[in-house]
Amino acid sequence: MGGIRGRRGRAVHRLALSPSCWGINETRDWGHQIDVERVLSEATAVGEGAITAGPPGFLPDRSDHAKAMLRRHRLKVVAGQVHAILHHHDMRGPELAHIDGHAHWLAAVGAETLVLAAIPERGTEAAADAALSNAQWAHLLHLVGSVEHVCARHRLKLAVQPRFGSIIQGPKEIERLLVGSEAGVCLDIAHLVMAGADPVEVIELAAGRIQHVHLNDVDLDLARRVRERALDYRDAVTRNLFRPVGEGGADVKRATEALRAARYRGWYTLEEETRLATPDVRPLGRISRSLEFLLPLLA
Repeated sequence: MGGIRGRRGRAVHRLALSPSCWGINETRDWGHQIDVERVLSEATAVGEGAITAGPPGFLPDRSDHAKAMLRRHRLKVVAGQVHAILHHHDMRGPELAHIDGHAHWLAAVGAETLVLAAIPERGTEAAADAALSNAQWAHLLHLVGSVEHVCARHRLKLAVQPRFGSIIQGPKEIERLLVGSEAGVCLDIAHLVMAGADPVEVIELAAGRIQHVHLNDVDLDLARRVRERALDYRDAVTRNLFRPVGEGGADVKRATEALRAARYRGWYTLEEETRLATPDVRPLGRISRSLEFLLPLLA
C-alpha cells in the first residue's frame, strides 16, 4: 500500500494503528518484539499519521522524548489503554494513582482518549469467571466516576472497554456500566464476539456513549473455544485468533454500518493482537489486507 493519508497528512478516515498489530505486548514471553523505530516507520508508511500508545515501555516514559520520536515519524497518538483493578475498595488509592500517572503522560504526548479495562487482578492472565457482588459493583462504578474526574483534569475522554477476560465483558455487564455511570465506552468488535455479545446490539445499547472503537476480526471457532475455556487465549492468538479484517466471522461491515447509523464521529483503531514467533515474521502484509478492507467502509 502506498499509504492512506489525505492531502497534507490529514486523517481522512480517522483510523489509527495499534502497535499490537506488530506483535507489541507487555506480557512476558509473548513473542518477538519488533523495535519501536521500525513499528513507527511502518505505521507512517501505511497509515494516516495516527497510532495508539501501545503498552508501557513501548514509547519512552519521558513525554518529551516520546513527543520527539513521534514528531520524527510524523505520528500522532490518539489514545492509550490502562488496565486497572476497580472493584476492590482497598486498592482504590494505588489504582487511581496508576491511572492518573498514565493519564498525565497521555495528555502530555497529545492523546485524546484514555481507554480503561477493568481487570480481575494484576500480574496474571486470570479470567473473570466469578460474578462481582453488589458491593464490588458499587466500588467499581464509583471508581469509574473518579477516573472520569481524573480524565477531565487532564482534558482526556474516558472510554471503558468491555473486553473478554476482564470484569466487564458481555451485554449484562455493559448494561450495568451504562446504567450505573456516565462513562463513555470503547467498542472492541472482536472482544465482544469472544464474550458472546452481538456488536451491533451493543452499539445500539451504547449509542451516544461510544468514545473509541477497536476494529478487528476473529476466527469464530477459536473464539468459541476461548470463550468455553477449551483453549488458552495466548495459544489462540498464536493460532491466528485475530484474522485480517474481513477474513474472520465478526461481520465488521455490519458493525461499521451500525456505527455510521449511530452517528459515531470518533477515532477508530486497527487493533489486531498477534504473536511473532521469530524476527523473520513480517506483520505488515496482514495489516495492509485489513486496511484494504476497512478504508472503503470508513470513507
